[in-house]
Amino acid sequence: MMGEEIDNDATSLTNYLCQAYLPRLMLDETLPPEENFATAWDRMEELNMDSTRLIRQVSEIPLLALQNAVRLYFMGFQNRLHVDWANTRLKLPSPGMTILTNAAISRLGIESESDFLAALEHFPLDTAAEALRTVEGRPFDEDELKFSRLKASSARSTKKLWSIYTFGPHVLPTGVWRPGVVILALPPWQLGIGDLHEFASRRVFTHGELDREPAGTTAWSNATKLWAMLYDTSRVSGYRWFVITTYNSWVFGTWSLDWSAAEVTRPIPFDRTRGMSIVELLTFWIECARDKTRFWHVATNAPPDDMEG
Repeated sequence: MMGEEIDNDATSLTNYLCQAYLPRLMLDETLPPEENFATAWDRMEELNMDSTRLIRQVSEIPLLALQNAVRLYFMGFQNRLHVDWANTRLKLPSPGMTILTNAAISRLGIESESDFLAALEHFPLDTAAEALRTVEGRPFDEDELKFSRLKASSARSTKKLWSIYTFGPHVLPTGVWRPGVVILALPPWQLGIGDLHEFASRRVFTHGELDREPAGTTAWSNATKLWAMLYDTSRVSGYRWFVITTYNSWVFGTWSLDWSAAEVTRPIPFDRTRGMSIVELLTFWIECARDKTRFWHVATNAPPDDMEG
C-alpha cells in the first residue's frame, strides 16, 4: 500500500481534499426510517423495454488499486495548487483548515427529498466542481465545469422517476465516446446499504433478464431496478462513467464501450478519508471521465455471448 503523505501547506488544495469529509445528514423523524433494505419500490412500467439491455457482465473495482490511482493523480499536483480560504465554494469541512458555518449546519437538517438534493449539491458536488476548476485553472462561471440536475420523467406523464446529475458537455455526442459522468442520487430512506451491496455484488445478467420486470412475486429487487435505471440513464446521456449515491454511501463505476459490461466499487461510506476521501475520488472520477487523466479506464467489453453467435 502506498504511503499516505500529506502536504503540510495550509493553502494546498491537495491537502484540503485528502482530509475533507462529508458531514452527517440529520434526517427528520417524519421521514421513513433508514433500513438495510429499503421498502420495495413500486413497479415502473417505464423500465420495461421491447429491445434488449446489452449488459451481461459486472466486475468489481478493487478499492486498493483505485486508492493508489487517486494518490498518484494528486501527487502530480503537490505544492502546485493553492487555494484562497476566502473562497467559499470549497464547502466541506477539513480538519485544521475549514469548519462548518452555522448556515452550512442548517443545510444538514433533511425533511424532504428536496432538502437531500440541496445538501448533496452544496457539500460534495459544489466542492468537487470547485476543485476541478482549480485544477484546470478555469473561472467559476465556466458552464462546462458545473453539475446539472436533471430528472428522469415518465413518457406517460410528467411524474419524476429519479434524480440525475451530469458533469460534461450538453451537446449531443458525435461519436462512440462522450466525455462526462452521470450521477444517480437517491435518498438513504429509498435505497439502503443492503440494496447497494446487492447492486455492487451482481456479476452476471442473462440474455433479456433486465428487459422486462416479471409479473407477480418475482418482481425485481430495488437493486435490479437500479441497474435498469442506470443503464437507461447512461445510454441516454452517452456517459460511460457513473456514480450512485445516497450521500451516506457511494458506488463508482464505468461501462464498457459496447455497454455489455460494467465495473463497480463496493459501497464507500460518506465519511471515509483514510486512503482517499469521497471528494478526492469524485474529483478524480470526473477528470478520468473527461479524458483529463489516464490513471483509470472504462470497463472491458464482455466476451461474446452464445445468444449472439
